[in-house]
Amino acid sequence: RHWLEAEPTDTAVCVDAAPLDAAAARYFAPVADRLELAQGDVTAPEMWAQLPKDADFVVHGAAVTPHAFIDASGRQHDPEREDPVRVLTVNILGTARALDWARTLGHLRRFVYVSTGSVYADIVAGQEERPFPLPEDGYVGPYALYDVSKYSGELIARRFRQLYDLPVASVRLSSVFGPLDRPTSVRNVRNAANLVAHAAAQGHRLSVASAEAIGDYVYAPDVADALRRLLLASKEALHHDTYNIATGTTATIADLAAHAAAAAAGFSIETVGLGADVRADPARRTGRWGAYDISRAGADLGWRPRPLGDAMRAYIAWLRENPCQPT
Repeated sequence: RHWLEAEPTDTAVCVDAAPLDAAAARYFAPVADRLELAQGDVTAPEMWAQLPKDADFVVHGAAVTPHAFIDASGRQHDPEREDPVRVLTVNILGTARALDWARTLGHLRRFVYVSTGSVYADIVAGQEERPFPLPEDGYVGPYALYDVSKYSGELIARRFRQLYDLPVASVRLSSVFGPLDRPTSVRNVRNAANLVAHAAAQGHRLSVASAEAIGDYVYAPDVADALRRLLLASKEALHHDTYNIATGTTATIADLAAHAAAAAAGFSIETVGLGADVRADPARRTGRWGAYDISRAGADLGWRPRPLGDAMRAYIAWLRENPCQPT
């Protein structure tokens, strides 16, 4: 949507395994006349064969994000343990299929692979004592299958660039929140910024295990802006093949709550320990859990995210205007 609103003569094709749900249909309604949905399996070559051959830009973000979750009946699910092959097949083979299709495009200007900060190590020695934002080079230490598969995707994208001179770049996202951030069949996770904003928009008090847990939270529309800048950047402007997209600083849950209270008078959190709505671990303060260095994106793309307080205010306003979201 961000791209189509900025480029009023362009059209886009969105590939998904499922049709648009009601929330997505409402969100894309303003640009629906220039948005085509191609439903299919990203691991199947015949799905890619049906796509337009004149695409100029490709953003590949299709993935299974197998976070453990509890369903509406109270049953615990662990998608990584329940179906590890699905995680690896979609995330690795799906990426290879996308790149293999992209190399047949005659007018491809850029392919962006959407990776994740989860490729970074959990623990970085010395970072807690002397905090520094994590740069793209070094500190990579994938652990779970999701992490491994996303880093594999980065390496595959890099190799396709070398083999075919494809204009490929990767982005590593920190904790994203914003419009359409909701549980789906392939991603059932809600970060602290999402939970705080929802509670504030609905006028609920939020219980937390600790107000001191941290994260680097970035607003989805700012991520969209970064992707657009990366797609449009000239070859000469890009000096790297991987970019962190984040806010560049950490915020505690207490910080998030303060920003939310500024936009929703009377909002508050309470620390309850067990059974909390937000269970983020305050001991996780380094590596993927800390701040990400965004200086590359600033230098090469001229990109800066909005202040976190402004992002929380905008998201809470959007939630109030679009109340049919998960609680």
